[in-house]
Amino acid sequence: MRSGLAAALMGVGGILVSFGAVILVLAIFARANEWRVQLPAMGSVGTGSLVIGGVMFALGFLLNRVGRNSAGRVSA
Repeated sequence: MRSGLAAALMGVGGILVSFGAVILVLAIFARANEWRVQLPAMGSVGTGSLVIGGVMFALGFLLNRVGRNSAGRVSA
């Protein structure tokens, strides 16, 4: 159960990080075009998606590490 949750968090987090990075790259290239009105919104959504995705990925990674360490312990 724990490994499935960790994998889901890392998967969704990775997707959000990728989505945020693409939005930020598009916002950088859109500075010269007629999309100047949408730049603040694109920057906010891109940054938010990047941060939330990074946090979810980190939580999944840490949950995976905790689950692996507690399952590998042998009681004497």
